[in-house]
Amino acid sequence: MRFFKIILLVLACLWAGSVSAAQNGTEEVHDLGTVQVMEKGDREEMTLTPDMDVIRVDDYDKPGVPQNVVDLVKDLPIFDFRGATDLVPDDDTIYMRGFQSKRFVTAMDGLTLRKSGGRKSSHIVDYALLPTWMIEEIEVLPGPHSALYPSKAIGGVLNLKTRTPKRYETGKPDVNLSTSYRSYNTQNHHVDMHGGKEAFIYDAGVQKYYTDGYLRHNRADILTLYGRAGYVQKNGGHVTLASSFTDADRQIAVKNDPNDPKSDYDSDHPTVKDSAFYDSQNPTWDKIAKSFNTSVLQPSPWGTWNFAAMYSEENRDRAYDNLDGTDGSWETKWRQWSSKLSNELEIAPGHDLTTGLEMAELYDGYGHCAGWTNTYDDHLRVRTWAAFGQYDWDITPYLNLRAGLRYENLKAWVNNESSSRGTRFITGRDEWITRHWDQFVPKSFLTWEMGHLAKWLRDTSLSAGVSRIWRAPDYHGDLNPQGRPAGAWLDPEHGMGYDLVFQRRLLKDIQFKTDFSFYEIKDFIAYNYKFSNADPGPAGQEYKDKKINLEKVWRKGVEVSLNGHLFDPLYFYVGYAYVDFENRGDDEDAGKTELDGRAKHRVNAGVKYDVLENTRLLVDYKYQDNQVVQNAHEDPPGSDNWSFTETSISAYNVVDVAVEQTLFKEYKGMRDAKIKLFATNIFDERYENEDGYPATDRTIGVAFSIGF
Repeated sequence: MRFFKIILLVLACLWAGSVSAAQNGTEEVHDLGTVQVMEKGDREEMTLTPDMDVIRVDDYDKPGVPQNVVDLVKDLPIFDFRGATDLVPDDDTIYMRGFQSKRFVTAMDGLTLRKSGGRKSSHIVDYALLPTWMIEEIEVLPGPHSALYPSKAIGGVLNLKTRTPKRYETGKPDVNLSTSYRSYNTQNHHVDMHGGKEAFIYDAGVQKYYTDGYLRHNRADILTLYGRAGYVQKNGGHVTLASSFTDADRQIAVKNDPNDPKSDYDSDHPTVKDSAFYDSQNPTWDKIAKSFNTSVLQPSPWGTWNFAAMYSEENRDRAYDNLDGTDGSWETKWRQWSSKLSNELEIAPGHDLTTGLEMAELYDGYGHCAGWTNTYDDHLRVRTWAAFGQYDWDITPYLNLRAGLRYENLKAWVNNESSSRGTRFITGRDEWITRHWDQFVPKSFLTWEMGHLAKWLRDTSLSAGVSRIWRAPDYHGDLNPQGRPAGAWLDPEHGMGYDLVFQRRLLKDIQFKTDFSFYEIKDFIAYNYKFSNADPGPAGQEYKDKKINLEKVWRKGVEVSLNGHLFDPLYFYVGYAYVDFENRGDDEDAGKTELDGRAKHRVNAGVKYDVLENTRLLVDYKYQDNQVVQNAHEDPPGSDNWSFTETSISAYNVVDVAVEQTLFKEYKGMRDAKIKLFATNIFDERYENEDGYPATDRTIGVAFSIGF
């Protein structure tokens, strides 16, 4: 915490100096030349650049009504939705470029959202806590090529930018209200308010989401509150304080199998065979989540300073009855704080340097577990800090190099105490085993604008990213999977990542972009429980093979994006993603089951057509290739001889449609009144995800929104 206090003191001094200069009339005035202000409806809802894609949330229109940011980004084919159902938001419901949450970063205003996670779920990021109305832009950075984010971002970064603080000339706030109703009693209601008076600003919002769910016993009731206050200088500097609160009650889908008499089959709900629970157990998981954060942006003669800090708490009360009637509940508590200080300095025209420091501490605890004798309320599980520098150099008017270096230092604590027996798991080791790793991680991204070669190559670029990969075990699923101290034996992942990106404006505003990627990851961390010995292992070596490092994994990928206006009223987008994981090391059995279950081909497409001046037609299409799952069989049992068979989960095509009618744009102090009729999965495609849960069938809904 000393680092946190020192940084706040430094920024307070910078802030005071800047405010004093502004009051004395010494602000520097810059001539910005001619600035074109575009109507909201004329702005591009998605922008493609060689190293990132940007979604402008207010302008992003789709057939359904999003509950959280996942409902927006899963329209991009590099994101693979893995939730049990799209009606009940859950934790870690997306893969990015085929990587789970432990291998990509979700950030808020550049500050990584972190949690030690684990315990009956990976639980790194709960996306139900991130409603879309809090967010102004979503930045998607594919691949490991930015030094500004933790090096666990092998798949990339999903950065959520909250609304930029701005000064208000009048005291009248901007108010937005929306409400929607959809099949299965699914309701999404929210109101948000943004305002202030000159330098002092505020934001507030509330969202209520409810659904009975498509699956049996899968109701959700989620309330989210958000507030922010701040001070904005005339030179663009600002300081804000924000807080959010979520009360989420969620049921867990249960078995509904006509061939299983214990499931008490209900024909009014779809068949579910793979749930861990029966309806009689009444499984639920409820949560209270709180977060507090501050953001400071301060221009100065020594560059622009950015400081962000966050403290958050979450719990997860996973309540259910065992089949024998005893209590099987399990409550987990997490708390974490993180901070990031950076400075962006223009050394000279075409030479920009970003430097910074980042720190985080992650705590967890658990209790109220029936039959367990050694629960703990709060323990430091991960402490990490990093220093980074990124140099952006315009080598020529056509050639830009972004070179970065990140130093990461991570210390983790592995729990070695058996909660049910009160003994040590690994003989001769301490109750808490300390692991410590550090590494320098270089990054680079080179872009060549090709317009100087020929007139027809204007707005054409070729880029190459070459960066080191490094990820230390940093969450509960690595350190204590299934409560066992497997993290005592693991090594960090390391390797190299390569991306080759071609981008071109074809005509008008139609952009084409393709990205070829190849990653070689050594010591890839994989679950090995199925293939490990039944007993813990020899004394002093217990649980060494419960989770292992695969020698080498190759990941190959291709992504293609095309979007823009065919003509003024018709906007379209098309995206394609190919991904393939291959175990290239020893013939480890875990290499088959760890890398399976990923669809190789995904296609997303959509059109937005203004049929009349105030009438819009929206159509979205999604295709996912079949997923192949490896099934391991030990023959004979106990022999440690394994054979594999394959199960294929069928491909699917899903179409969503909507008609949106603008009732009026301005009327007696009201604005942008819209009503939308929508249908998802309109052809009632029957399909399921890798976990065996059937996806939601056709739903129909209506939404209304208005501003004041």
